[in-house]
Amino acid sequence: MSALPIKKFQPPPVGMTIIKDQQLVEIKALYHEAIGRIVTPESEDLLLFTHFGNFNPSKIESAIKLTESLILEIGDKRQTMKRFCSLFIEILQNISLHAARDRNDQMHAFVVISRGKNSYRLVAGNLVLNVDTQALVQRIDELNEMDATALRRLYIETLCNDEFSAKGGAGLGLLTVAKKIDGKINYDIIPVDSSFNYFRMEVEMSVL
Repeated sequence: MSALPIKKFQPPPVGMTIIKDQQLVEIKALYHEAIGRIVTPESEDLLLFTHFGNFNPSKIESAIKLTESLILEIGDKRQTMKRFCSLFIEILQNISLHAARDRNDQMHAFVVISRGKNSYRLVAGNLVLNVDTQALVQRIDELNEMDATALRRLYIETLCNDEFSAKGGAGLGLLTVAKKIDGKINYDIIPVDSSFNYFRMEVEMSVL
């Protein structure tokens, strides 16, 4: 069993519309595109894990256990496995806690993990309410402008903040991701309908 902590699950926000037909096709196309970039004759990357649908504590735990095993089977160090799976848990929990669901209680979220020559890449996507999109974009842009020292300082300040203590981790998820990865959080915002946008992010972590 994974020794890494799993946060308490809370139902994410629900929108007023149902994702179906062409909207669902376009969302799944983002998922297939992420996979398609890996499974080509020209690519030397190894596809490790994919999932499209909902995420709950059981699925998160299963995904982490599988990824831990695969990384060790490849021959990477246990330190690399722990480091990457810590990032993986943070992203999965960020999805499960904060990604929106449609009116049918469906997330339509996805995760794709691959192993390149010198790094692991994680691509994830999830629904986000239109009213929350601007704050999300502003948050990521602010984090992407910070260097490692500034991120560490903000992380400590956030942990010591009264608002963090009261809300039990508000705003810490993306900061933790930014602190763990190599480079920046690459992201896209894709319009879906009157309730939702779709948030797609891509991050990398080097092999130790």
